[in-house]
Amino acid sequence: MMRTMWFKAALAALLAAALVFTACSHSGGGGGPYTFNTGEQVTIEGSDTYAYDMSQDYYKGVFIAGRTVTLSPFTIAKYETTYELWYEVKTWAGSNGYTFQNPGREGKDGTNGAVPTDAKTEPVTNVSWRDVIVWCNAYSEKSGKEPVYTYSGNVIKDSRDANATACDGAVMDTSKNGYRLPTEAEWEYAARGGGTPATNGSFTNKWAGTDDENSLGTYAWYASNSDIDTHPVGSKEANVLEGPYDMSGNVWEWCWDWYESPLAATAVSNPTGATSGSDRVVRGGCWVDPAASCAVANRGIYGPGSISYGLGFRVVSP
Repeated sequence: MMRTMWFKAALAALLAAALVFTACSHSGGGGGPYTFNTGEQVTIEGSDTYAYDMSQDYYKGVFIAGRTVTLSPFTIAKYETTYELWYEVKTWAGSNGYTFQNPGREGKDGTNGAVPTDAKTEPVTNVSWRDVIVWCNAYSEKSGKEPVYTYSGNVIKDSRDANATACDGAVMDTSKNGYRLPTEAEWEYAARGGGTPATNGSFTNKWAGTDDENSLGTYAWYASNSDIDTHPVGSKEANVLEGPYDMSGNVWEWCWDWYESPLAATAVSNPTGATSGSDRVVRGGCWVDPAASCAVANRGIYGPGSISYGLGFRVVSP
């Protein structure tokens, strides 16, 4: 939690300083523009059951000593949600009964709610947890899928502060085939590369893709190499799954869970966090953070109505 508080303070302190940096070239890790299908996803065979004692705090995350975790298979987006995709769905949603508190921003330096630029590959930022679950419902409906998030039996379509009670009381129905946020356990499992320690030694990676801080820049945009800016999604190397990309660095990512601490050393199946609370989990670190904050086990928190230009999301589906 202290690391997250540092992150919030650092963003405020660096806002003015960021203006003196030259904007990044928005080119891929190999020097050229990165092209991709924004809806591309990777399937995680997450049905393994495992218990793993990680001896150092920064490795533990939700996989603590004595805790046995079972995850059902799921599909997670290879990329953080781009502003282009956010804007496309939000525009459709506005004509189909949906309302948003925040219009979103293209990366760190975009204009809130503006038409996407030609680059079209910056992650969306400045969207709250409430905005995101409503957007997921809209994305599902637009795609011919079943919306996942409901309140009192009704699909949630309004993320405005006046509808906070419904959003914060949302029920997530994973039997539906629509898009949703990953749970904290799903996010960390994918970030570590999937698989159990017995079958995939890279599960112990401190960051998504590597255990060596000297090679972190190959996989992540963070304080040491970002020029204090967001970058096109997928412009660094993927983790060992051949995707997802940017699970360490670039922008923090919303998870479904209410923050739960301490975690119990018990057997759990598809854990979803605390039943209620004041903060939702964010994961992965961002462009302004040091390496330690981008570790895959680092558990950050934000209020569900909060926004930041260092915070975005990616989606999962069954």
